Amino acid sequence: MKHLILACLWLLLIPGLVHGQYAGSQQCADCHPQQYSKWRQSHHYQSMLPPDEHSVLGDFNQTVFASEGITATFSKRHSNYIITLQDKGQTREYAVHYTFGFYPLQQYLLDIGNGKLQAFDIAWDSRPRDQGGQRWFYPNSNHSNDPASEFHWTRHLNNWNSRCAECHSTGLDKNYDPASGQYQTRYQEVNVACEACHGPAAEHVRMAQAGQLQSKPRAGLTTHFAPPLSFQFKQNAGIARAPSQTTAKTQQAQQINACGGCHSRRQIIGEPDPARPYHDQYRLTLLHDPLYFADGQIRDEVFVLGSFMQSKMHQQGVTCTHCHDAHSGDIKIQGNGLCSQCHAGSVYDTATHHQHKADSAGSLCINCHMPATTYMGIDPRRDHSFSIPAQPQTDAPNACQQCHQEPALTGPNPATEFGILNSRARKSDALALRAMSDYINNREHPSIRRATLLDLASALPARLTVETLAQQLQSGDALMRRAAVNASQVLPLDMRWTVLSRHINDASADVRFSIAQQLAPALPHLASGDALVLQTLLAEHRAQLAHSNDLPGGLASLAAIELHTGNSNNAITTLEQALAIAPDYLPALLNLAAIYRSLDNNEQEHHYLKQALSAHQDNAAAQHAYGLFLIRDNQKAQAIRHLRRATEAEPSQARYFYVYAVALDAADQTSAAIDTLQVANQRWPNHYDILMALVQYLEKSQRKAESWPYLSQLSAIAPNDTAVRQRIDQLKQQE
Repeated sequence: MKHLILACLWLLLIPGLVHGQYAGSQQCADCHPQQYSKWRQSHHYQSMLPPDEHSVLGDFNQTVFASEGITATFSKRHSNYIITLQDKGQTREYAVHYTFGFYPLQQYLLDIGNGKLQAFDIAWDSRPRDQGGQRWFYPNSNHSNDPASEFHWTRHLNNWNSRCAECHSTGLDKNYDPASGQYQTRYQEVNVACEACHGPAAEHVRMAQAGQLQSKPRAGLTTHFAPPLSFQFKQNAGIARAPSQTTAKTQQAQQINACGGCHSRRQIIGEPDPARPYHDQYRLTLLHDPLYFADGQIRDEVFVLGSFMQSKMHQQGVTCTHCHDAHSGDIKIQGNGLCSQCHAGSVYDTATHHQHKADSAGSLCINCHMPATTYMGIDPRRDHSFSIPAQPQTDAPNACQQCHQEPALTGPNPATEFGILNSRARKSDALALRAMSDYINNREHPSIRRATLLDLASALPARLTVETLAQQLQSGDALMRRAAVNASQVLPLDMRWTVLSRHINDASADVRFSIAQQLAPALPHLASGDALVLQTLLAEHRAQLAHSNDLPGGLASLAAIELHTGNSNNAITTLEQALAIAPDYLPALLNLAAIYRSLDNNEQEHHYLKQALSAHQDNAAAQHAYGLFLIRDNQKAQAIRHLRRATEAEPSQARYFYVYAVALDAADQTSAAIDTLQVANQRWPNHYDILMALVQYLEKSQRKAESWPYLSQLSAIAPNDTAVRQRIDQLKQQE
C-alpha cells in the first residue's frame, strides 16, 4: 500500500498531466537553440530535477555522515538514491525524489506522506575539494535538529510545497487541502523553465508552426522582453545614462514583474504571472529589522530585489539583464568590465577612486560596493544596493572591514543618512519625525527607503505623521501608498475610515491588501452601504490570504481578519489550523490566549500561554504575556520575574520596560523601577511614557532635581504638554 501511495504521488508530479496553455521547454529548442543551450547550463535548469547519474552530485556510495546523535547513510539501490536515517534508536529509509539546486550546495527532497516533500537538512557541498567541498554537511548548523524544533527537516520551514515550489518549478498548482492538511501538488515543468518567465507558450508554438510569426516574432506570449536599453556616455561624463528614462523604467518594470517574485522576500497575494505588475502578485517586505541592517544592507536571506531597489542603478532604469545573461544567469563580463559598461573605467577603475593596487581584491568594484553575506554555511550572496562604504554610525557592517581592522574614514553618503534615520525610527524616536517626514517626501530618495520610514511612522502618532501619510496616499508609487495606509493606524477608527475609504479601489492589489487590514475593525461600526463596500474588499483580502493558507503566518493573518470582523470562533479555528502546521508558532499561541482572555476563559488562556512559554523561553513577547497573566491572577512576585525576563530577552520593546517598571513600583521597588526606565531611555530615547514615568518616580522618591534631563527631553517632544510645563515651572521656582 505504501508503495502504491508513493507511486500515485509520483504520477501527480509528472509533467504533462496538467493541461493548459503550456508547451514545455523542449518545444522552444528548435527555434531558439542558443538560448536553450544556455538555459540547460543555468541554475534555473538545475533548480530541481529528478534524481539520476547526471543530476545527483552527492556521494551515494554507502557514505556515512554522523552528527549530534544522528547518522545518515547515503546509498544507491538500482536506480534509486536512498538516505537511511538512524536517530534515537529508530531507523528510517527515504528515497530521494528530487535534487534541489546544485551549486555551491545541493539538497534532496524526501517524501514524508500527505503529499509533503521536505528538503533534507544534510546537504552536499558541491564546491571543489580544494575549497572545502565534496562533503556532506549541515547548511544550518546553528539551528537545532531536534524533531521538536521548527528547524527540523520534517517541519514546515523545510516544506517544499509551501515554501519553495513556486520558485523552483514552472506552472505550479500547489493544490493544498486545508481540511486534511494534504497536498496534491502539480507542475508543468519540474524546474524553472522557459515559460516561467515568458508565460504559457502553446499559442506561440502553434503560430510558429503555422508560419504566423514573421511580422510579430513574440506573438502568442504574454510577456515581451526587449534587449536592455544601452546606456550612453555623453560629453565625457563619467557615468552613462539611458537615452530614454521612460523606456528604461518600462523595461525595468517588465523584468521586475517576471524576475522579482522569485528574487525577493515577499508574500504571495495573487496568482503569479510574469506579465502582471509585481505589486498585484506580491507584497514586498520592507527594510525592517531583522531582515536588513539599519542602513539597508542585507542581513537575513532577502533575495536581491529589496536590496536592488535601494540603488541608484534602480532609480536610473538599470535592470537585471544589463548585468546578467537572461538565459544562463551568468554575469555578462567578468571583473570591473561589467561595471565599466556604465561607469567609465578611466574615472572609476583607477587607484585614485578605489585606493587599492590594480588587480588586487580591493580594486574590484564588487568587494566595496557589493559586500557578500554567507547563508547556509557556504553560499555567499552579494548585496545589490551598490552602497558606498561609510563610517559605521549604526549596527550595519562596513565593507572595508572585510579586509581591514579599521573601517575607511569615508564621508557621509545616502545610505548613511537613511541608516541614521532608520535606526532612530526603529526606536520610535519622536524627535526623528521631522527629519523622517522630510526624507519621506523627497522623491529623490529610493521609494523602498521612504516607504520603510513611513511604515515605521505608524508608531509615532502626531499631526506631522498624519500630514505625511495624507500626502503619500496621492503618490504614484504603490509602495508609498501602501506605507501611507499602514501609517494610518495612528488615526482613530472613524477618521481612518474617512481617509482610506476613498482609496478602497486603489489600482494596486498590494495597497488594497493594506487598506483591508486597516479598515477591517471598522466593519461592525459602519452603515449598511459602507459595510457592503468594505465586505467586498474583505472578500478580496481573504482570497489574497488564501495563497498562504498552508503557512502559519498566512493563517494568523486570516484569523486577524475574522477577529476584527467579530468572528471569534472562526479566528480560533484558523489559529488552530496554524498550530496543526507549526505546533509552537508563537503568534498563534499568543493570539489564542488573547482571544480566550476576551471570552473570560482563563483556563484556555493559561493553557496557550504556558505552551508559548515552554516553547519560547527566550522570547520577550512570551515572557511579557505570561507576566501580565500572572499580574491579573494576583501572582505579583512571579509576574515580576517574567516581566524582568521580557526586558532581558529579544525582541524587546520599550513597552516591556515600562510595564516592568510599573510592576516594580507597585511592589515598592521604585528605585529599581527608576533604574529600569533609565536603561530603557538609553535604548529608546525620547519615548514619552518612559520619560514621564521616570519623572514621576523620581518625584515619588524625593529626587526631583534629577528629573531635569528627562523634563528637557519631554519638553522637546511635547512642548505644549501641560503636565510637563507645570513640572518645569515648579523646578525653576525651587532653584
